[in-house]
Amino acid sequence: MVPSKIAAKLSSLVWRLLTRYGRIKYRYLLPVYRLFGLLPDSPRSIGTGRPSATLRAAAAIVSALDRSALGAYAEQLKVLHERVRFSKGAVIFLPSVGWDILNTQRPHHLAREFARQGHVSIFDVNNAFDDVAGFKEIESNVFLFRGDPGILRSIRDPIIWALTYNFERATEYSLTGSVVYDWIDELEIFPYQESFLKSNHARALREATIVVSVARRLHDRALALRPDALYLPNAVEERLIGADSVPPDDSDILLLSREGKPVAGYIGALAEWFDYELLESLARLRTDWTFLLIGPNYDLSLNRRGRSLLGLPNVRWIGHRPYASLKAYLSVFDVALIPFVINDITMATSPLKLYEYFAAGKPVIVTRLPECLAFSEVFDVGNVEEFSRALDLARLKGRDMSFVEGLLDLARKNSWTARVRVLLEHLNNHPETQKRPRSVTLANGAPRTQDF
Repeated sequence: MVPSKIAAKLSSLVWRLLTRYGRIKYRYLLPVYRLFGLLPDSPRSIGTGRPSATLRAAAAIVSALDRSALGAYAEQLKVLHERVRFSKGAVIFLPSVGWDILNTQRPHHLAREFARQGHVSIFDVNNAFDDVAGFKEIESNVFLFRGDPGILRSIRDPIIWALTYNFERATEYSLTGSVVYDWIDELEIFPYQESFLKSNHARALREATIVVSVARRLHDRALALRPDALYLPNAVEERLIGADSVPPDDSDILLLSREGKPVAGYIGALAEWFDYELLESLARLRTDWTFLLIGPNYDLSLNRRGRSLLGLPNVRWIGHRPYASLKAYLSVFDVALIPFVINDITMATSPLKLYEYFAAGKPVIVTRLPECLAFSEVFDVGNVEEFSRALDLARLKGRDMSFVEGLLDLARKNSWTARVRVLLEHLNNHPETQKRPRSVTLANGAPRTQDF
């Protein structure tokens, strides 16, 4: 039998090697596979209960090591139990996206915000390539977890955060906890079998303690079956709110400043939902503007539909930039853009970037997305001529300090802090929650970060 601490280190080494493979695969190999048509047609998983073959193989190796590493993990779990006991409780995020990915997404923001408001967030990365064996505290009270899910079932009265494609895992936890079903997209956007998604979705609407929806289009349908459903759109981190910022130390941005043209910018993934054709028509019409694109080439649609767009002299794509530098890059924009195609998927989309643009005090031009049109402050467009006129109107508004302050106020009202407070109030006042007495001991001060 391998000593527990050595087994834990070996387990971590396996995942570290797998992480390196994962990064190479997603950044280099998959684009090549797609380019040459080497990927299978429309692969669809049966659900999060069955990860990829690579992950299954690694998990088989790790499971053997984990049996020897239980002693080491038990020490980690003991520390975690103490942290939870002296907090407002635990929030367990079922496997969805990894933590160490290019685009910071809704689950990441929620996990951080729950931790800021006194909870312990546990982010299960069993289906991702993050380098974790057991528990790893990456921020104060935010823990990544990889291991036997049964380890987490010992945590008392957790809030389970579930999505459509992982809701079946929620039933593995104690009935004394609360389950939040977060309906974040139309079902067809998820790469899983239709029957699996429909079954999970129907079950979630019936069984979840509360149902929250990211968009009004989804919320209206949830209300038909769950009158207690909660509308919970995306939001922005409070630390990003403020119009003043220093531009980034970036040679690409320095070149733009030398040109002296106004900048219409976009930050986010370049993917099929991006209207490359509309932006190309606009860039050809408005050569007096620079169009700056910041973000990853998410699905290679930029290589296909966006190729001629990138060939224009007044269009610059500078790739991905770290989320921590978001505010600095937004300071370069005169006007911020959300040029999405309009279809059934985007009609139910709550763009994170909308609130991030508000937080930077930037006027926003959007195609007619319902979640964006809820704000009279945005400039909505339906064709290139309207887009062209909106550029000048929005730029003018961006110089009006009262308008800018109004955008900042919108950001304050739509922060992740506000969202989590609303959710917790809704959850705490829910009849099903109120009939479950909970005993929680609160710490007098914020716990220190624990190094395992």
